[in-house]
Amino acid sequence: MSSTIEALFPKQQGAADSVVTALNHQEIVVALSALVADQRVAVLHMLYPRTDARTHQSLDTLVSTLHGHGLHEVATLVSQEAHYLVFKDPAKAWKAFQEIRHDSLAIGVHLYYKGLSGDDAEKSLDADAHQKADTPVRHY
Repeated sequence: MSSTIEALFPKQQGAADSVVTALNHQEIVVALSALVADQRVAVLHMLYPRTDARTHQSLDTLVSTLHGHGLHEVATLVSQEAHYLVFKDPAKAWKAFQEIRHDSLAIGVHLYYKGLSGDDAEKSLDADAHQKADTPVRHY
């Protein structure tokens, strides 16, 4: 990605001198994640359905589960129904993503990472979250 403005103007059909484009939220989040790819920032887009008793029960259970795994900040933001969660730590992003995706039937989540979404973002985040730290060389 060569510039911020290019990230917001996806390849368009028509004139090369076009000065306007239409974007949806996914294109904006993908562009944002591409711009901060070198910082390994993950964005989780949370999908809270219209509230009913099952949604509240699922939300409460998810918040409790997140607290139980030590993801207190994430739990607080989810309890407040934050729409986007932005992580600087791939390992914590991966853990939160997995908990949200697997522990809640009523709440959905989409992952954006390094300008990717869907399975590609998931694979890239998984690799970074589980990257082994270089082991120090011992001198004898």
